[in-house]
Amino acid sequence: MNYKNYVTLLVATSLLACHQESNNRVEADFSAIMGQLEDIEALMSSGLPITNLNEKYLEFFVDDLVLLPPGGSAVEGRDAALAFFNDVWGGVTLIAVNYETPVIMLEGDMAVRRYVGSGEFLIDAESEPVTGSGRYIDILQRQSDGGWRIVWHTWTQIDQ
Repeated sequence: MNYKNYVTLLVATSLLACHQESNNRVEADFSAIMGQLEDIEALMSSGLPITNLNEKYLEFFVDDLVLLPPGGSAVEGRDAALAFFNDVWGGVTLIAVNYETPVIMLEGDMAVRRYVGSGEFLIDAESEPVTGSGRYIDILQRQSDGGWRIVWHTWTQIDQ
């Protein structure tokens, strides 16, 4: 093999290896982002008391998160988000949550995840179960440990 063919083969092999590594990273990122949504779904359906559930849910977020609730002002930071969720969901008991049709868009260390969610819950101890659904968008950022956390979270109510 002459020198020129050897260099061409070496460059092509290097490019293929980089492309393969890049594809593997993208696949791992998609898998991690999807797995996080599955973990959130399991948490929301766990039957934990709402205060504990809200605290555990916020572990999926960065500390300086932003919530954009429908028809309301932005909620900024973990403490404000916890107070918001505790106020909104205070007496509610979640029975089951289901997230469907997720779409994930990835660009470097940022990602957008949109999905539809539905849930069944009790407004108070004497109520009949109520169902509701919404559309959600999360903006996520890769963390220094390689994991993903939610930076911005917004939703719209479809029905209740």
